[in-house]
Amino acid sequence: MKAHIINRYVFTALILIFSSELFATAATDYEQGVAAYKAGDNASAVTYFESALKQGMDSISLKYNLASSYYKVGRYEEAKRYFKLLNKTLEMRDIAEYHLGVIAVKEKDRVQAQGYFSSVVNSGKDEKLVKLSNKYLRALVVKEDRWKSRLSLNLGYDDNISSVSEDSVLDTADSFYELSASSNLLIDGSRKNGWLADVAVYGIAYSDIDTNDQHVIVLGVERAMQFAGWDTGAHLSVSDITYGGDDLQTVGQLNFRGRKTISKNQWFNMRYRFEDIKSDQSIYDYLEGWRQRISFEYQNLKKNHISLLQYEYELNNRGELVTSIGTYDYSPTRHTVRGIYTHFINKQWWLTGDISYRFSDFEVSETLDRDDDQWMFGLSTDYRFDKTFKLTAKYQFTDNTSTIDVYSYDKSVIRVGISKMF
Repeated sequence: MKAHIINRYVFTALILIFSSELFATAATDYEQGVAAYKAGDNASAVTYFESALKQGMDSISLKYNLASSYYKVGRYEEAKRYFKLLNKTLEMRDIAEYHLGVIAVKEKDRVQAQGYFSSVVNSGKDEKLVKLSNKYLRALVVKEDRWKSRLSLNLGYDDNISSVSEDSVLDTADSFYELSASSNLLIDGSRKNGWLADVAVYGIAYSDIDTNDQHVIVLGVERAMQFAGWDTGAHLSVSDITYGGDDLQTVGQLNFRGRKTISKNQWFNMRYRFEDIKSDQSIYDYLEGWRQRISFEYQNLKKNHISLLQYEYELNNRGELVTSIGTYDYSPTRHTVRGIYTHFINKQWWLTGDISYRFSDFEVSETLDRDDDQWMFGLSTDYRFDKTFKLTAKYQFTDNTSTIDVYSYDKSVIRVGISKMF
């Protein structure tokens, strides 16, 4: 027999022998890992299972036992990694999601835990896992407070105070204080499927120019419900508004909202608002009429940030102010695009950037058209003492450019304040 043929047989035999020894060693380590796991020696089980994995064993049972051992010794990140791999296999999906739910409970992530357990229940393939998941789901239900309230107080400075029209400006600077408070009551059912009533007050008072002070009182009722995978609500409210110490408007508003969960970290929101605006004094009759707005939002939550994109379309059917020097229209058609990005520096410090562009088309007269382009930039930082109490500092710059010069302006507003939820 030729030498090269003999060498080939010898080489093949060595490979087979070496591979068999490796497989035998991996299988032995796996068996020892199982024995250690059953004996409660989870640290040793991890060592044996990791050794079997390094030697090339790649079975579902090894991944499951390794993930379970990681969980037993508190190495949750490694456990999650292997349970998520098992979650991709049809036969292991329910048991993997159950264990991922248990880990989420350990990490105090209630929302994620509910998602995993609900998935197991909806699958319904394993009666024992369904029973255990339902038990966790019942324990995770948080009893809802009947009352929820919020109080906010800001001090600020505005270098160009806007008038009641929201279009013309006084070109005057002033400092101000701002107070807002709201409270809602759960009348019946839950906040996702029930009846709620609410009240809110808002006030802004300027240090020197009290003719621009504004106060608002709102009373409302809402019906919240879950429909076809959407969290929805219909809200009816009435607002009484004073301006400069005088009665200004009474506004009735009908608000429809919908929120759809796309994934565990993504949401899509829709909102439609109709306002019926009535003047409380004849001098403000030109502001009477209706306003409609519809908006679409996309939210994405990551580990250290949340981003929001929004588009809003607005229609108005209000009056005109006719004076000896001109006619002023208050029924624009508007398009607004907005983006908000919040970065979580840590649990206490949050940083938010806010940018929007608004295009407004006014039909001033048959011969005169008015278009406005408005950019708004905002930057704010929050210091959160806890989940209910925070300190906020915010800077906002607005630049409005109009085809009619009198409506072109820019303004900067600085606010520092605190807010508390109860």
